[in-house]
Parts: sequence; C-alpha cells; structure tokens
Amino acid sequence: MIVLPHRALVLGPPLVLGLLELGHPGVTPGAPIVATLAPIATWWTVLHVAQVPLFALLGLAVMRLVRDLDGRAARISARALAVFIVAYPAFDAAVGVGSGVVLSGLGPLSADGMAAIEPGLRALFWGPVTGLMAIVAAGAWVIALVAAAWAWRAAGAPWPVVALLALSGLVLGFSHTRPFGPIACGALLVAAACIESAGARWRRAPRPV
Repeated sequence: MIVLPHRALVLGPPLVLGLLELGHPGVTPGAPIVATLAPIATWWTVLHVAQVPLFALLGLAVMRLVRDLDGRAARISARALAVFIVAYPAFDAAVGVGSGVVLSGLGPLSADGMAAIEPGLRALFWGPVTGLMAIVAAGAWVIALVAAAWAWRAAGAPWPVVALLALSGLVLGFSHTRPFGPIACGALLVAAACIESAGARWRRAPRPV
C-alpha cells in the first residue's frame, strides 16, 4: 500500500487540478452546447473523468489544513467540506462526464441532429436537478473556505493567507472553468504552502490580550 506524504496530499490536488483547469473551456447559457463541445468531446470526457477524484481530493486537502484547529469555524469548515466532497464530484460527473459520453458516442452530427439533442443537453447543464446540485456543491465550498480562513486567522495566520483562502472559496464557488478554476487552485496552493511551512509557528505565537 502506497502512503503519500502529508504535504503531497495537501499541495498536490490544487496543483494538479489547477493545471488541468487551464484546459477547461467554459460553456455559457447563451452558447450552443453541441457546437461548442462536439469538436472536443474526447478531451471534455477525459477532463471530467479526471476532475471527479481531484475535486474530492481538493476537499480532503482543505480538511487536512483545518483538522488540527480548534473552534467553531474549523468545525463548520470540516462539515461543509464533507458536503463538497460528495456533492461537487457528483455534479461534475453528471454534467461533464454525462455530456462528454453522449457527444462522444454520437459521431458526426448534421445540423438537424445537433438541434435535436441540444434541448436535452441544455436540461443537463442548466436544468433544475443539476442546478440544485451545483448550488449545494458550490455553496459548500464557499462556506468551507471562508470558515477555514476565519479559523486560520483565529490561529494567527497573516491576512494575506486568510485572503487567499477566502479568494479560493469565492472564485471556485463561482466556476471551475478557466480562468476561475486555475485562480482558485493557485490561491489555495499558495495559502496551503504558507500554512504548511509556518502554520505551527503561528499557532504557538502568543496572542494579544
């Protein structure tokens, strides 16, 4: 059994996911889904299959950052991360993997064929079921990272680190496509690296009375 070092588990997921998200195109509600994704259906599918475990690992990485902290904020962060670890990969698999598999299996499409499947894909991307999944998953991440920022500020972390944690929460809560995903993962990576190198020292430092 391979046991990864603690720092690899904390720093690896935001690094790998952030690099991967550089190749993640966005799909806006006004854009035609089939015409946008059909030419890159294989890459779209591979990307989202890889993202499913990486989003879970991203949540576990933050959970490790707050696991030794005391207080309500750390507990809120851990509970929100438990929701994120389940909900976000499920949402990403439903929308990303699902649409990729459908488009990969159809082959070349005529204009009529594109028009026929466009409504179904729109329901998959923007419908109430996956929409609710997205709200729950993204909301859990925002709560988790803002609470983690609060918890680390209480533990003595400097404001730049606190701001980076909160930034990661807000940006990824908005979207994980580029440029948002790479920005969120980059902010978390820098904050996590600072915590790993100096977190113990911050916690030992005397607090102003």
